[in-house]
Amino acid sequence: MLSNGTPMFRMGDEFLQTQRGNNNPYNQDNVTRWLDWGRRKQFEDVFRFFKLMIEFRKSHPSISRSPFWRSDVRWYGLDHRVDLSEQSLQLAYCLHGASQNDADIYVIINSADEAIDFGIQEGVVGQWQRIIDTTRESPEDILDSFATPVDAAIYSVNARSIVVLLRSNRQRG
Repeated sequence: MLSNGTPMFRMGDEFLQTQRGNNNPYNQDNVTRWLDWGRRKQFEDVFRFFKLMIEFRKSHPSISRSPFWRSDVRWYGLDHRVDLSEQSLQLAYCLHGASQNDADIYVIINSADEAIDFGIQEGVVGQWQRIIDTTRESPEDILDSFATPVDAAIYSVNARSIVVLLRSNRQRG
């Protein structure tokens, strides 16, 4: 939902429906393929997250613009240098939204097994607001109305999680 292109997910993903590892169950008429609507109520927090992620994507035209991001994106690692090696488990990028009359979006991805401190490489302290942190409990995982200001130049990102920060164009400097 944070990449340039068409989001791909299967009906039921929004409430943790699984096909138990079968990526092609279309020839089966059994529980592997049947959609268990009871999971919708059981996993209301995940459904809420999916719904708000879709709203977030729709409200930020810079994410799904038709031309590629090209000069509007800057790639980072833990600091100003991006590590594109096969061993790298961290990546960050800042998607500038000015060309789309949108806010700037800073996405931080930590695939490691431990929390990692990322330097926020753009802007000044106080400009960014946390919108998404996938390790927080619902409803703090994605904030639909009140963002949390980030008051440091470093953000600690928990293991196997994604953090999204937002900066309005009025705050750019």
